[in-house]
Amino acid sequence: MTSINSLIPDNSEKGTGLILEYRDQYLFHVSGRKHRTEPGERFFAGIGGHCEENESFIQAAKREAVEETGKSVKVSNSARTDLVDSDGRVLDTIVLPTPAPRIIYRMLDRREDLPKAKPYVIACFEAEFVDDSPFILDPEEVSALIALPKSMLVKSLERKIGLDDILSSGGEIVAGYLEASTMLFPLGTAVALANLLKRDSENDREVSHDA
Repeated sequence: MTSINSLIPDNSEKGTGLILEYRDQYLFHVSGRKHRTEPGERFFAGIGGHCEENESFIQAAKREAVEETGKSVKVSNSARTDLVDSDGRVLDTIVLPTPAPRIIYRMLDRREDLPKAKPYVIACFEAEFVDDSPFILDPEEVSALIALPKSMLVKSLERKIGLDDILSSGGEIVAGYLEASTMLFPLGTAVALANLLKRDSENDREVSHDA
């Protein structure tokens, strides 16, 4: 059976992200003060981050969850894994050994300027928090946790979205603080998941038309 590591080019950086649900919406962290963005803008991404040396994807995911939210997570196995390319295309669907990620996302390392940017591969796992303890955020790293409905997540692929739009669509700030005028854009796991949801929605429409 194919392994995750066999899908990763030798010169790639590795990271991990979590697909978490909160009240039937998707939960993401919003960048903190240390991250460079344009004034009035923040990015949102899956809770997770870079794999340290000799650290597995699962180990990195659990470590990053504690560092970014103050809470532990339980990682779930996905029966299928979709490979999503940097341009948003869903390249293939495969079965990987347990515990398998829901998505493997191949992007470019945004920490480097083009054309020096290396491939960056993110294994995106479905997960859940192990308890209802409060979130603990470091504002330097994470300014807030936000919950987005599926429709708003897909729209974020087309344009930056305002916090007001998120809140009016049923989303919410789960923890932390954001200025009301904040504009948000997706990175990493958020982009991969949005593209997958978009693909599934388009397929559903095609099936509906055929019927």
